[in-house]
Amino acid sequence: MSTGNEITRTAGQEIERTRERPTVAPAVDIYDNDDEVLVVADVPGVAQDGVTLDFDKGRLSIEASAMTGLAEGAALFREHGDVDYRRVFEVAPGIDAEKISAELRAGTLTIHLPKAAALKPRQIPISAE
Repeated sequence: MSTGNEITRTAGQEIERTRERPTVAPAVDIYDNDDEVLVVADVPGVAQDGVTLDFDKGRLSIEASAMTGLAEGAALFREHGDVDYRRVFEVAPGIDAEKISAELRAGTLTIHLPKAAALKPRQIPISAE
């Protein structure tokens, strides 16, 4: 676990720490099937507006912020209070970026990375003369 720090310079060019929160890499399962790559991340305590997903140049970035009140009872929150999640993945070429979708339910973030049609398996018809 690392500590995420946001640093701000004041008018006198002094460095001031404005936020210090634990940052953890969420547990993630990745499934690869014929149609898509499916990423399932555990982000307890995170609300929909607390999640940011970016896909750029083959990199998938997950950032999320959880608040103590949203996940009472979780050991991580009892120990550290508010927490940030961050994880970055290099994704194989061939993902159709325009069709990426995600949903968040009960602390589980599911990201669908559909494969481009050129990468999907297809059956080749055989003609007879």
